[in-house]
Amino acid sequence: MTARVVLLGEAGIANVGNDASVAQVIRLLEERDPGVEVTLVGREPGTARAVLGRPSLGSRASWTYRGPLHASAPAKGLRVFLDLAHLVRLVGRFDAVLVPGTGALEVGRGGPPGGQILSLLLTGVACRLTRTPFAWVAVGGSRYTRRTTRAAVRAAAATATVRSYRDPLTLEAVRACGTDTSRDVLMDDIVTARADAPRAAQHAGADAAGDVVVVSVLDVPSATGEAHATAAERQRYEHETARVVGTLLDRGVPVRVVVSDAADVPVARRVVDAVATDRSRPGVEVRVPRDFDELSDDVAGVRAVVGSRFHVLVAAALLRVPFVTVEHADKVRVLSDDAGVGPYRVDAHAFRADELLESLDALLDKREALARDLDAWAVDAHRRTRAGYDEVLARLVAKGVFA
Repeated sequence: MTARVVLLGEAGIANVGNDASVAQVIRLLEERDPGVEVTLVGREPGTARAVLGRPSLGSRASWTYRGPLHASAPAKGLRVFLDLAHLVRLVGRFDAVLVPGTGALEVGRGGPPGGQILSLLLTGVACRLTRTPFAWVAVGGSRYTRRTTRAAVRAAAATATVRSYRDPLTLEAVRACGTDTSRDVLMDDIVTARADAPRAAQHAGADAAGDVVVVSVLDVPSATGEAHATAAERQRYEHETARVVGTLLDRGVPVRVVVSDAADVPVARRVVDAVATDRSRPGVEVRVPRDFDELSDDVAGVRAVVGSRFHVLVAAALLRVPFVTVEHADKVRVLSDDAGVGPYRVDAHAFRADELLESLDALLDKREALARDLDAWAVDAHRRTRAGYDEVLARLVAKGVFA
């Protein structure tokens, strides 16, 4: 019988990395069963359907009340109950629910429980109630400083049939919440399992992009765990980034600004406008890839990448392009260390343009050696992720999925 599988995640929100993670899990499922029926579940079902070409359903119950008590605790509690009832009806129609990569366990620094973690918990409870296998596939997380957040993560973990993580930091964070992770599976980001990654790397060393440096900008988060960065934090980040781009142009280095998340588009516009105030400079090329293939094309063959967005750096690493990390989250720090470019990293909330440019110059001095290190990392990451996914799949088969 054809397996009916839900992929729960943040697809269709104009984030190339999220869509790439979901697309990769679809490919892996189809390797095992070409006839598998995949349905996406998330908060933007219409966009997810358009982007990934799969049936899509909303993860939340319909809620039209906008009265004076809309934001009250009782109203929020009722909304959670309705969402759970909706998910019970939904997941009971399927053979398994998978969380396909992405930062499903991430929160802001010290942020409260809710958002993706609450969605994960409610879906897990619904799966328990309907006896539907629930698997985390290479999910990412962060360190949890609040007791309520740790409790939510621990409860969500208890509902999963199989758990796997994209890095050791996430596994340790879940363990620190009080979860027994002794049987959990560790792999790399699910996108590293792409069968075409080694082939794509064959043209990465070509000079098609010449001496171009890619700069990936970021809608910088708050350094203190608040919901949004302050105006001062944004202005400082954009000012220093514009200084980096301007200095590279003044050196005669072509710059390509790559935007992989819709949230970063206004940032890119302001950075480019700031650089353009000096009319003697050449223009800055701006690209907004629609998917991971286009993102890879934008990165392939360039001299170096400077950036923060996780999957921009993953694309660079898979294509053996050395990168300077502008660190804003644990996941990019872990990736840069694993890929051998950890020494070339600056803090997104505190870096100075001169500091970043010094790191870039040092990286370029060792570009060939670092590219060889990245080649070894890409091969190992592909192997680790395929092995980890095979273990997750074997456990699902043991539960009767794909039988």
